[in-house]
Amino acid sequence: MKTTLVLSVVLAAVAAKFCPGERNGNECRAGDNAYKCSVFFENLTPRRKLTWIGALPDALKKAKNKAEAKEILGADVTEESFNNFPGCQASAANARCYTTLNKQRSVPLDSCDRNLINTSGSETIGDYLCKQVRRWKKNDSDFKANGIKNLKLPFYYSACNGPWEPVTNSGSDLYADEDLCCNP
Repeated sequence: MKTTLVLSVVLAAVAAKFCPGERNGNECRAGDNAYKCSVFFENLTPRRKLTWIGALPDALKKAKNKAEAKEILGADVTEESFNNFPGCQASAANARCYTTLNKQRSVPLDSCDRNLINTSGSETIGDYLCKQVRRWKKNDSDFKANGIKNLKLPFYYSACNGPWEPVTNSGSDLYADEDLCCNP
């Protein structure tokens, strides 16, 4: 019985995907001649340094209203702009993601303004993210007792099948200006 339990836990850990669209262990990285910009929870669980929140251009595909997405991000940020990256230079992907995400990092987590996560403005970014945290931590006794405080939200990029790397500016990693705090 013990062996079956241990094996089940190991298989569950191996089967856990890095991101919802992961295929063959690709961690939802950018494909050939493409780049992606992403945001993660940092150290949400002991087993993962990074826990997926979402990425561009993936979020653009899910946007209900393309005009609103364009208004939030800018007219030059399109699905096509992410998928036309023939130079595959990491520094260029970093710079593009910095330019796009630096505008988003200072949006307050308690804002109901339209944003990438909530294009209708119907809930705050913080409320949306805390729902995800609760889903990940639903069986965590410490979270159930205390919630979570000071959860960092780092920004990363991937270029041309490359690994996720921190978005940086002058050697400093880019994070959302506010840390996330969630009640149980």
